[in-house]
Amino acid sequence: MKILYTDYPIIELGDKSGEIAPIREIIPISYDNDKYCNAIVGGIETKIKSGYIYTKKGRCLKVPAFNPTKYGDFKK
Repeated sequence: MKILYTDYPIIELGDKSGEIAPIREIIPISYDNDKYCNAIVGGIETKIKSGYIYTKKGRCLKVPAFNPTKYGDFKK
């Protein structure tokens, strides 16, 4: 399982929509072939916009973005 990162607000973890969220490790599970990845974050499964998933710890445009279409098998 590959560890990736996000700064996407996770409401279930106490983040507020529209506010800066902490950078968290995530484990991607699946991709809907449109915009969202299912991922495990902080022990819960949630949906994250794929544009907010990064290959290194950091924030948007400062670290490489994750490309789910090139990821391959999400179950590995």
